Amino acid sequence: MVSGNWLDNDNLYHKYGTSLADPENAGEYQSPAGNRVIEVLIDVSKLTTTASIQSDTTFFPSGTNIFIEKVEAVVETAVATITSISVGLIQQDRATIPSNYSTAFINAETALSDAGDSITYNEDTTNAGGLIGSSPSSTTGPYYITALIAGSVGTGKIRVRIYYHGIGTISF
Repeated sequence: MVSGNWLDNDNLYHKYGTSLADPENAGEYQSPAGNRVIEVLIDVSKLTTTASIQSDTTFFPSGTNIFIEKVEAVVETAVATITSISVGLIQQDRATIPSNYSTAFINAETALSDAGDSITYNEDTTNAGGLIGSSPSSTTGPYYITALIAGSVGTGKIRVRIYYHGIGTISF
C-alpha cells in the first residue's frame, strides 16, 4: 500500500495509505481545576535544527480569549548529545512560523538531560517561552506544536505539558 499526505487549498493536512497508521504523540485534556492541558511526548532522536511538527491532529488555539499559564517539561528517557531544545508553534500552512514563535513555550533549554529532570516554566523562569503569560495571535492561528534542537542529533524523550485556560469562549 502507498503512503502519503498532502495539504489541500483549505490548509487541511490529509494522510492516506499506510501513513494513516502513524501514531500520534500528543493530545489534549481538561484538568480538574478547569485548565486545558496539551501534552506532547517529544522524541529527541527525531529532531533537527529546523522546527518539526509534533502532532498532525493536536492544535494549539489562538486569540485573546486564552491565557497560557505554565509549561512543564519532564525527561522520561535520558537526553544526550544535543546543545538545547526549544518548543514552539507553526501556522496551519505547516511552513510559516511567526516571529519568535519557534520558542513560544521553551526557549533553548540546556538543563533537561537526566531521566526524571523536570522544569516548570512560568513567564519569569529562565528559558521560558515568550508566550507564557499571554496568548498567541488570533490572526495567524490555530497552530501546530513544534520542537527543534541546537547541536548534534540526540537521543531521549521529553514529555511537555502546556497549561492554558479560556477567558470567555475558546474558539479554534
